[in-house]
Amino acid sequence: MAEPVSLRNRVFFFGCWNQAGHFSWAPGGEYVRRADAIEHYGGDRIHLDGTLAPRKMKTYYGGGLCWQGQGATQDKRNRIGYDSEEYPQGQFLRHDLDNGFTAIQWWDRCQGDTRSACNSTLLLEGKHTSEEMLAALKEHFPHIIKNLEQNGISLVEVQKA
Repeated sequence: MAEPVSLRNRVFFFGCWNQAGHFSWAPGGEYVRRADAIEHYGGDRIHLDGTLAPRKMKTYYGGGLCWQGQGATQDKRNRIGYDSEEYPQGQFLRHDLDNGFTAIQWWDRCQGDTRSACNSTLLLEGKHTSEEMLAALKEHFPHIIKNLEQNGISLVEVQKA
């Protein structure tokens, strides 16, 4: 019996794959079933979809950097979402997750869905630098980089304070 994809590969892409809909993908475009996608959550059972990408609190709160996943409860994560706005496409945050993965996530409407709230995430097992994460993205998911470049978007890290 073959091992589930999430046990064979320790690098994943979560986002749109040339069409609308956020899903987990292994290198080469192999769909990762949600039941197998232990990396689908950013630790503490926080769903990855848009929770790790940089946001800016609206000015009546001071205008600082935030991300939804930093909210301690679902209510607080929702409040961050309502009271903040997305950073520009391609600007990413790197996170060391408590599920043993490092993630980078950015707002991205270049992968087959142009609606707001579209985001992309690279997950790599272990703790990694941003440079290592970008190298893994380029190696394992080159079409993601190509789609960004065709739209004039470069990946740039946003520094947490």
